[in-house]
Amino acid sequence: MKIRFDLSRHLTLAMAAVAISTVLISFVVFYGVYTVAVWCAPQLFPPGFSALPSGWDLAIMGVVTIMGVGLGALIAARIARCIVEPMHAVGGAARKIADGDLSARAASKVKAPGETAMLLEDFNTMAGRLEKAAHDAVSWNAQIAHELRTPLTILKGRLQGVSDGVFIMDDALLRGLLTQVDGLARLVEDLRCVSLADIGRLELRLADVDIYAELQDWVVMMQPSVERFGFSLVLEGAPLRVRVDMERLRQALLALVDNALHYAMPCLLRLRIVSVGAGFAIHLADEGPGVPEDQRADLFRVFTRGDTAREAHRTGSGLGLAVVQAIAQAHGGRAEYKSISGVSEFVICCAG
Repeated sequence: MKIRFDLSRHLTLAMAAVAISTVLISFVVFYGVYTVAVWCAPQLFPPGFSALPSGWDLAIMGVVTIMGVGLGALIAARIARCIVEPMHAVGGAARKIADGDLSARAASKVKAPGETAMLLEDFNTMAGRLEKAAHDAVSWNAQIAHELRTPLTILKGRLQGVSDGVFIMDDALLRGLLTQVDGLARLVEDLRCVSLADIGRLELRLADVDIYAELQDWVVMMQPSVERFGFSLVLEGAPLRVRVDMERLRQALLALVDNALHYAMPCLLRLRIVSVGAGFAIHLADEGPGVPEDQRADLFRVFTRGDTAREAHRTGSGLGLAVVQAIAQAHGGRAEYKSISGVSEFVICCAG
């Protein structure tokens, strides 16, 4: 409230000073010109004429001055209201946000001028992003706890069973425990990758490689895993030398293949390498059913899972595609999804 009073007072005083100065300058110039004219050409004026102001002149000047000051104060009050009211709204909303109410927004009762209106809009945009960031942080914590709880519960249960003599520590049980540990390690690495990408700290170990030869070996290694789910994986393309972090790129491709194994119908997965200008693109295509149109905007967001996956209670952390996008952006590119004639295709574009 103090800011509003100070600004209004300063504007009023400034307008009053302008009004008084204008009247005084006009008065001085007017009578100065008459004085010079009387001195230079006295024959133009009647005998006994004086350029000095009379009582009526002073009274008129006083009335005009008062009117000017009043008009200036009125204009100053209107200007102050248009400027200060939105600022007061921003200040009130800022105090509410500081007290923990992140849903607070600045709303002015008067129509704000251009710059002040922009201030209101920018403040509300900032407040909205702050609220979303806080909500995402809470959601992240809940999702991370949920994803960690399942493998940890399994590990604890199996180890407790071994300790109590319920289970025998044979090769099958050991492999099952190692599978859970591998899942945990991958989840932690995915979280680390996405978190580093969010703060712009995802570092790459770039090297010149023949990406086609590298992916040939990777496809051979992945073949048994995809065949267990009724899929097959083929690589298409030609030798191409690029500068990439092959370890990160394999991580992104593993996330795409894992996504296909979870959500696509058993089919032939086509992995294709294409040279694009100074960079390259990697395409992974499956035979659907694809991603609904209304879910594609958030496809690469963290912890995003489709309605079909949630309804079917399918496993998956919701991190895979976010990891793909983070790695693609770290390589100076982006990840995309498109569906053409029933064929779903994920594309990783890199600067290479």
